[in-house]
Amino acid sequence: MNKGVNRKVTGMMTIFICLIFSISLFSQKVTVQVSSNKVQIGNAFQIAFSINAVPSTFTPPNFKDFDVYSGPNQSQSMQIINGNMSNSFTISYLIAAKKEGRLVIGPMLVVAGGQNFKSEPVAIDVVKGNAQAQQQGTQQGNQQVVEDPASATKVTGEEVFIRTSLSKSKCYLGEQVTVVQKVYSRLDLRGFQNVKFPSYNGFWSQQAEGNNNIQLQIENLDGVNYYVGEFSKTYMFPQRSGHLTIEPTELECVVRKQSNKKPRNIFEQFFGAGGYEDVVVKTKSKPIKLEVIALPEQNKPADFTGGVGSFNYKVEASKKTLKTNDAFNLKITVSGKGNIKLIDPPKLNLPQGFESYDPKVSENISNNGAASGSKLFDYLIIPREPGEFILSGLDYTYFDLAKKQYVTIPASEIKITVTPGDGKSNAQAQVFDHLKQEIKETENDIRYIKKGDFELPKSDSEFFNSKAHVFLMIFPLVLFLGVMVYRNHYIKQNSDVVAVKGRKAAKVAKKQLVTAEKRMSENNKEEFYTEVMTALNNYLSHKLNIPFAELSKENITKALVSRHISTETQNTIFNTLSQCEYAKYAPGEVSGDLKTVYNNTIELISTIEGQSKNV
Repeated sequence: MNKGVNRKVTGMMTIFICLIFSISLFSQKVTVQVSSNKVQIGNAFQIAFSINAVPSTFTPPNFKDFDVYSGPNQSQSMQIINGNMSNSFTISYLIAAKKEGRLVIGPMLVVAGGQNFKSEPVAIDVVKGNAQAQQQGTQQGNQQVVEDPASATKVTGEEVFIRTSLSKSKCYLGEQVTVVQKVYSRLDLRGFQNVKFPSYNGFWSQQAEGNNNIQLQIENLDGVNYYVGEFSKTYMFPQRSGHLTIEPTELECVVRKQSNKKPRNIFEQFFGAGGYEDVVVKTKSKPIKLEVIALPEQNKPADFTGGVGSFNYKVEASKKTLKTNDAFNLKITVSGKGNIKLIDPPKLNLPQGFESYDPKVSENISNNGAASGSKLFDYLIIPREPGEFILSGLDYTYFDLAKKQYVTIPASEIKITVTPGDGKSNAQAQVFDHLKQEIKETENDIRYIKKGDFELPKSDSEFFNSKAHVFLMIFPLVLFLGVMVYRNHYIKQNSDVVAVKGRKAAKVAKKQLVTAEKRMSENNKEEFYTEVMTALNNYLSHKLNIPFAELSKENITKALVSRHISTETQNTIFNTLSQCEYAKYAPGEVSGDLKTVYNNTIELISTIEGQSKNV
């Protein structure tokens, strides 16, 4: 029986191999195949281009209406028929349609053996996707594309995940922090799609240069090897202090995993169960926090413009001798490493009669590894009056991260010589001087024509900015602060349970003595002495922090001595306790004035309270 089955299998395999090897390759051409000609929007399918030669170059079609999940994936096979050898080269892509309708995939151009070849265009009918995506297409070779994890091989969060890392967990305000996003996979990574980066609230950010090509590497994490691809590197500069949160990054990965489906025919069983599946996996990184330290206010110069890093500084004037109403350029260059892109223009303290305009800013900044370069502030300045002038106060201050202090780079003074202009420029200068003198004289005339004493009517006072308004604005704040201080004091006072019991011991004992006073008025001596003894024992237990069951003469004496209670008071305590115990167990033998015992007990508690406060 087994021999018959083996003969049938061997016969079918022979027929299968013969069918494969019986294809005649009379000419070279590019053929195209798709896993399905009718797909849903967003569902991945495979397209493969094949040629019977090894191409030197190839140009893929324009996938403008499709998302490319992976590709170009290249494979090569070799056949020998009757001593003749031939090659088959296949280029495949995993793609998904973006929109509905009949979409056409253009030809692929291939150069092989010095000749040009191209495939035929392929039309794809795209329909609207269902709520639950179904398995797409037919098998292509031994692989199939599956998008719905519920109906396919599942991928866990331990197999594919994103990790966000910071170059530092604590930094100064304005200091550069590098954020690196990496995807980790224990499976074969085929591509990425639909990346959603965080908004980086509270930061000024910029992507690193030259991060387009993702190179996979193998990294060992907790004893497990992963394929790791760095898909994003961002340079950030925090704009506010405190604890800032970098929100998660979302990403869809296309991974290849062995299928858990049963083989559908003998060929799948022979070549290895159900083959492999390309699975789209959605993954999300965890949020990460960064502590941003505010720049110190101590010794902070008034001319600080926000530079944080390590910088050089240069100031130069295009002209040092010129005529009135002629312009010159004052160029200020800041260069180095740090948040150079965020540096504000320095403020100029120009002599009177100098006009300046907002500077023209030009940058030459590189983001390869760290933000560095130069920033030029070009001021246009026009002197209106002749004379000798000194441009000073042009020093530059920044916060040095290495020294953790403010550093001021001094700038040399610049001497500007302005001579009177001639011609039209001179006339303009004279007009300017004349107008300036007229303005000064007019101001004097206005002051001069004010004659006699007169009173201006006082306008009605307004509530806004009045004393009452200020008081009502400040009073709630003062009241709130007072309540918070009292609340903190109250919580602190009551957080120690032992201390609270000690403070309330006298009050509790006096409440219990009220019951003893009632028994005294009823002349019930036995109950009276019982209440007094109970009140005194409870008081000593709470005041001295001794459990009620451990109250003994030795423990009480030791606690009283530590609190510096006088020997006389100690003797009075024990005498009172002895008298109460004797009265409790031998009531017929007790004699004495109950009023005196009651008053002595109250006085004894007051004495202990007074001596405890003096400690």
